[in-house]
Amino acid sequence: MIFWHLGGALFLFRWIFRDPEADMRFLLLGALIPDLIDMPVGTLSARYSSGELWFHTLAAAGLTLVAGIVFTNRRGIWRKRLVAVAIGMFFHLLLDGMWTSTDVFLWPFAGWEFPTGPTPYWSGLWQRAFGDPVRWVQAGAGLAYLAWIWRIARLSDPVQRVQLLKTGRIDDHRF
Repeated sequence: MIFWHLGGALFLFRWIFRDPEADMRFLLLGALIPDLIDMPVGTLSARYSSGELWFHTLAAAGLTLVAGIVFTNRRGIWRKRLVAVAIGMFFHLLLDGMWTSTDVFLWPFAGWEFPTGPTPYWSGLWQRAFGDPVRWVQAGAGLAYLAWIWRIARLSDPVQRVQLLKTGRIDDHRF
C-alpha cells in the first residue's frame, strides 16, 4: 500500500492545493506515518492485533494540524512542514477509507477501545497484503502516478533529483 498512499497523496495535494512551494517530502512522510507507526505496533502486540490504531484516527491528524498551527511561527518553515505532514495524514485516512471503521476513525469519541482482529495479527500479514486484488489495483494506480510524475518532472536527470531531495518541490505542475 506504500505506492497507493504516496501516489494518492501526491495526486490529491497537487489537484486540490496546487501549491508549487509546498515541500512534498513532508506531505509524503505524513502519508506514510499512520502505517509506519500503527502497523508495527499492531503486528507485534497481542493486545491490539490490528494495523489501524491511534495514527489512523481523525484525532491524530487533527492534533498534528493544530500543533503545526499553534506551536510554530506564523510564516515559519516548520509551520508549512507540519501542516504538510497533517495533510498527508488526512489523505492517508481518506485513501484507506477509514470513515468506514468508525471505532478507529472517531477514536476516542466513539470509545476508548480499538477493534481487534484475529490473533496473532502478524501470521496473516502476507495473506492480507497479497490476497486482495483491490490492493493490487490501488498499488498499481499509485505507482503509475508516481512514474508519470517521475517522467514529467524529469527526475531521471540527477540534477532534478538532487533539487527535489533538497527542496521537496516538483518543478513541473501539470496533471
